Amino acid sequence: MMEMMLGLNLFLVFIVIGLFAIWIWAMIDIITSKFKEDLMQIVWLLVVFFLPFLGVLLYLLIGRTMKRIPPEEQNPADKYDHLAKLKSLLDRGILTPEEYEAEKEKILNRF
Repeated sequence: MMEMMLGLNLFLVFIVIGLFAIWIWAMIDIITSKFKEDLMQIVWLLVVFFLPFLGVLLYLLIGRTMKRIPPEEQNPADKYDHLAKLKSLLDRGILTPEEYEAEKEKILNRF
């Protein structure tokens, strides 16, 4: 009976250490990431800090999708695909030259 209690206690200790490690990882990930909206970084820090288990779960499900994609992870071909589609819209007369230039600048600045 005593060995069973020792095993259960050891199991619980490993669970707590694992949850703590995930909590620390989430905090570091939030601090080192850039979000689409700057305020979201502070919001996620507060949520994860004050609601450790639920906050980490929410961050993994929702928060990670709110981050900006770093330039090294973006596919450079995407920029050219977007520009080709935009040029096609200009050639067909759907976009005016001014709209084309404005959208082209957005694409070039985004990627």
